[in-house]
Amino acid sequence: MKKKVFSSGGMDGESRVEGYNYGKYPIHKFRGSSSPGLFFPLWPYACGMDEWRKECFRKRTFSDTFAVEYVQRGVFIFQQDDITMHVNPGEIFLVHLGRNSSMRCETAFATKRTIIMQGELLHSVLETLGLTGISHIVPREQERIDRFFDRIYDLMEDTSPEGQREISIACYALLTELAGQSSVLRHPEDLRRALEYIHSHLNEPLSLKELVRYSGVSHATLHRQFRKHLKTSPISYFLDRKLERARGLLENHLYSIKEVAEMMNYASPQYFASEFKKRYGVPPKNFKLKHTR
Repeated sequence: MKKKVFSSGGMDGESRVEGYNYGKYPIHKFRGSSSPGLFFPLWPYACGMDEWRKECFRKRTFSDTFAVEYVQRGVFIFQQDDITMHVNPGEIFLVHLGRNSSMRCETAFATKRTIIMQGELLHSVLETLGLTGISHIVPREQERIDRFFDRIYDLMEDTSPEGQREISIACYALLTELAGQSSVLRHPEDLRRALEYIHSHLNEPLSLKELVRYSGVSHATLHRQFRKHLKTSPISYFLDRKLERARGLLENHLYSIKEVAEMMNYASPQYFASEFKKRYGVPPKNFKLKHTR
């Protein structure tokens, strides 16, 4: 078999995937689904099994994907945020949104179960559960993880409203389970309260006074918590999440750029377009055109 160069994605700050295939590998045995709409803000885009060879390689730049990767056989070498992890069978690695990462096999052959999640509230859920700072999980109860993967895979073919509701609930339950089984310390309670406040007020001007009151700690303490755990300030965090919410609304194809700017309380569509381009490297008009093809 021959090694083939693989490349997919955009330029100028957009997500990009590149690497090498080896013959027919990696093989993706996935079930996919289409967006269930705004009523289900967390859902699986794809779920299934991956088969890899040692010669395969993938590198993601500014990832537009969040994936739960559950190793079944062999060993994967996963790098994210300049940290290299050797992930063994029964262990999990998380491919995070907006980050740079790479993966390959350490062994001649390896398999993993994959769930790719999407949804307007995905980032909010990950932040609230403290999973954004976690890349590698060694589950204490693998049987429970197996059942979640089986459940989500089985529900992928159910397109009824009840099935879509159940699969959204199952995705949230899996993320909660992963947070609970992770041995990594999560965000302190006062910071979690602050994050909850921010995520529920993204379409309003941020009131630092109200944020401090809701979190239950002083202004200085809250700033230290953000710097320590999130490497940013409350204002910067709020503005980043606000843009991510706007991006999610554009991806749903239901609203114009002007409507999104109004919904998210930007001063004007022009200001929104300027901030969007600074963050994602392309104007919202180009982004919307790409995602409506």
